[in-house]
Amino acid sequence: MIKYYLTDIIYLENNKLYHNEKLIKDHNWHKLLSEYGWKKLHIQWIKKLNKYLKEMNVSDLIPRISNSSSKNSLFGCLDCGGDGDCFLHCLCYALNSKNIDTIVQEYDIHKLRNNISDMITYDKYNEIINIYKILVDSDDFDEDWDPYTIQFNEFKKKIIEGGNEYWCDNILINMIRDLLNINIIILNSNEIENKYYHYPILYQYDKNLNTILLLYENNDHFKLIGYFYQNNMITYFDKNNIPNEILKLIQYL
Repeated sequence: MIKYYLTDIIYLENNKLYHNEKLIKDHNWHKLLSEYGWKKLHIQWIKKLNKYLKEMNVSDLIPRISNSSSKNSLFGCLDCGGDGDCFLHCLCYALNSKNIDTIVQEYDIHKLRNNISDMITYDKYNEIINIYKILVDSDDFDEDWDPYTIQFNEFKKKIIEGGNEYWCDNILINMIRDLLNINIIILNSNEIENKYYHYPILYQYDKNLNTILLLYENNDHFKLIGYFYQNNMITYFDKNNIPNEILKLIQYL
């Protein structure tokens, strides 16, 4: 099998991760994958998710991955980049992880932003702008452009430019969810206020769609959440491998 190197010493072979030719396992993933950037999920989230799992009856557990058999938490998070596009960087990493051993990666932030812009019709533009106008009127709009004056083509250009020109918000999140036809689950982590909760978006979880898990830190930055399973870090979940704790968190189980 071909080895796909993530670093000089960490590689993926046959859907399993290795470090210096040794298979990475449940008990040491957090130490060995830290060289790539993976860290354990915040301790408060680990406690919260473990509690959800303990509260579940055995009959409730769908026969797929869960943390019940490991003393070491298998939830990790990865900083995928910033520059005002941390949300999209995380999505691209997860989407490309489906075919991580291919030379050409299918997704990048520029392609995603162009695709989002292309999907916005004039009617959709009016719908979105009206929402932003309400936010302006309630003094809850943080962008540096004016929804009352921006025109259709200008707005589409803002989406393409991204970064500091158009930050990720609930409207953009839900547009991307429609574009990619996926579930997006966001775990909010506010260390300053000591608040940890499932961040609500407009859509309900659909078991027939694939899922990406994100961490939103201190109202400022998105990171990608992964789960170490069968010697690999999963970042793009289907209905058969999304952890039971996550489904309990979003009140699906």
